[in-house]
Amino acid sequence: MSEKGQVRVDDLVIDLDHQSLKRNGESIEMPDLSFRLFSVLIRHAPHNVTKDDLINEVWGHIVVSDETLAQRVRLLRQSLGEDSQNPRYISSVRGRGYRLICEVTTSDFEDQGNRRLWVLGIATAAFLAGFAIWWIGSELNESQFPIETTSIAVLPFTDLSPGQNYGYFADGMQEELLTRLTKLKSIEVLSRTSVENYRATKLSLPEIAKAVGVGLIIEGSVRIAEDRVRITVQLIDAKTDRHLWAESFESELSMQSIFSIQQEVAEQIAQTLKLEDKVLKAAKPGEMPTDNLEAYDAFLLGRYHTFRQTPKDLALAVAFLKQATSLDPEFAEAYTALGWAYSFLGTSYGKQRPADVYPKARQAALTALSLNSELANARSLYADILTWYDWDFVAAEREHLKAVKLDPLNVLGYALFLSTQQRHDEAIREIEKRLKAYPNDSYTHVNAGWRFFSARLYDRAIEEATLAKDHADARSVLAFANLEMGRSELAIELFELDARQRENPQQLANLAHAYFRTGHLVEGEQVLGRLLSAADKEFVSPAVIASVYFAADRADEGFVLLQEAVAVRAREMIFIQVDHIFDEYREDPRYLDLIRTIGFQGSKPSVPGPNAPVKRFTED
Repeated sequence: MSEKGQVRVDDLVIDLDHQSLKRNGESIEMPDLSFRLFSVLIRHAPHNVTKDDLINEVWGHIVVSDETLAQRVRLLRQSLGEDSQNPRYISSVRGRGYRLICEVTTSDFEDQGNRRLWVLGIATAAFLAGFAIWWIGSELNESQFPIETTSIAVLPFTDLSPGQNYGYFADGMQEELLTRLTKLKSIEVLSRTSVENYRATKLSLPEIAKAVGVGLIIEGSVRIAEDRVRITVQLIDAKTDRHLWAESFESELSMQSIFSIQQEVAEQIAQTLKLEDKVLKAAKPGEMPTDNLEAYDAFLLGRYHTFRQTPKDLALAVAFLKQATSLDPEFAEAYTALGWAYSFLGTSYGKQRPADVYPKARQAALTALSLNSELANARSLYADILTWYDWDFVAAEREHLKAVKLDPLNVLGYALFLSTQQRHDEAIREIEKRLKAYPNDSYTHVNAGWRFFSARLYDRAIEEATLAKDHADARSVLAFANLEMGRSELAIELFELDARQRENPQQLANLAHAYFRTGHLVEGEQVLGRLLSAADKEFVSPAVIASVYFAADRADEGFVLLQEAVAVRAREMIFIQVDHIFDEYREDPRYLDLIRTIGFQGSKPSVPGPNAPVKRFTED
């Protein structure tokens, strides 16, 4: 208790000079930022410290959001072992800030406590002010901030706008920053889907970083009010919870300012991390995807709803993206996004008949390419439609190769295509390129899981699905792989859990399929009944229902449904050569006729598949 610079807070002994904290003689580990926050509360005790004052004293001139401050207070409480509902040390003053509710005494000159604490306060304030000036003005180097990783996660941006009506815009900023950062070859950037589960999470940043396997975190916020936009971004070393760089940008709400801010952030991060490669230079006004702010706003809204992938959201996505293309008929990225929204409508996500949506998706892709032939995403979309709906596999591979040439890591669609053609070695080579580049990306892992499953490499499928635990489809991969390996109990458990959490026809079909395959006939019939009831109310692909009939050893009914699936051009039919359920029917004349009809093995489709080029997207 006699060491210089120590104070006591309840049962804690804090050495402000050496930044150490002990309870009953045992050291308590605390991130540097948390300790500085605690020091400010100690210095001001027992008075309330406003949020603005806390931010100013801890972060200096660097702008951070109220949410960031709240997250730091939560982290501090975690270090102290405190429950926010029953606080022992820190009290939250609603709408005002925080204060220390414990008595603070000096440990070496208790008879001069007030004087000593005042002196410590001056010293602490001087230290914090000096640190802030040094931090902002100095160039970061490895001795100051050792960075042991080149992997980074961009968390969903927070909407701080009045009314919080710009969540889609905040998501757009996250997506655009991801796009720019992925141009840096020296660093691995996690995809948006890999961090989506950490939106509004209670986990601390070190916990998030550990969960997704990165060492760097970017968090940010967007505030739009009265035709002005304020974007705040912070780069944090997750291991030490130390801010490496932070900045706040405020300007009028215009396309030029938005894209300039996005580019500036990417450049600053590259400079802070001392990366040798640089992102592309800021886009000039004529090179921006659109100069129409209203069209861009509709584009962001459409893309936001596309990512949510429910029938209602996909319908909204189409409406907003059509508005964007109407406002700016030269907006190639908006046509591409519109094509993806239509294509997802034709899957189990949107529950629409393929003929109602895939031709529109094709037209949108062709329009995008007529406007900008270098858009890899549009090229990949067109290749997928050629595979999924037109069944023109020669043209599809040609377009996939063009997409990969434009973007060497845009290989997931091509790997799926190769898998449907039974070219498993090639599919795996493509998917492993992506795995090497994005070893922590859940979306890549779940796609890899399906490719290994189709190749009958079940151990690898399980390994990849386990690494993709945060992705909704990971459980399906695990369930099917375990089913094929004879682990019936585990497979059934996984299928049942999936059907409870995602009550839709595809999950019902998977569960019924598994019940019949494992001899649970009563349960299988019950779930099949639910599936058929759903098909009476909405479009369910005949191929999805057919898979259940084949599992139930009712192949005649299954083949009738597969003929219907061909007639409606169901996407599931492209997997017929690798679907396990057909293994015992490979020589059946009905199966061979389906293969010829779809156009596998060099045959051309015997059913019409219009594929005429379109210069601009139009709709009847």
